[in-house]
Amino acid sequence: MDSCIYLKIQNMKSKLILLLLIIGSSFYAQAQIKSAEILASGLTCSMCSKAIYKALDKIPFVDTVKVNIETSTYIVDFKKGETVQIEQLRDAVYDAGFAIDKMQLLANWDEKLAAKDAVFGAFGYQFKWQLNANKSIASPQKVTIVNKDVQPINGVYLLKF
Repeated sequence: MDSCIYLKIQNMKSKLILLLLIIGSSFYAQAQIKSAEILASGLTCSMCSKAIYKALDKIPFVDTVKVNIETSTYIVDFKKGETVQIEQLRDAVYDAGFAIDKMQLLANWDEKLAAKDAVFGAFGYQFKWQLNANKSIASPQKVTIVNKDVQPINGVYLLKF
């Protein structure tokens, strides 16, 4: 009888550990950059647009690239569970011979409050909110990287809604 109780307790522990792992992995999977909207500059023709498209499409964590030739805008969707590297997106556009006027990120943020001038870590980066007052963060939330040329300042990307 004692061994039967012991086996039941071990079985319950195993199920509890499995449940905690599943819950933990679902929280981890939620915090992710889902897509980027990139407004490129310096384009003069459809061949320019195609050069940026090809450069972005080659990046391993990129799932799809949608182009609006009229507005020089690229919607880049990322593979689920992949680590997004902002600098690779930036460098792909610049290496194709063009510049970035604006980059926006759509992400599920762990943070629920954007605190004015607060620096925080997310997705392997340091960010700082450029806000006049604290704001609630939706999930997902689209933010704009304010840094000129999408270059971090002292390792920090500045964000605004």
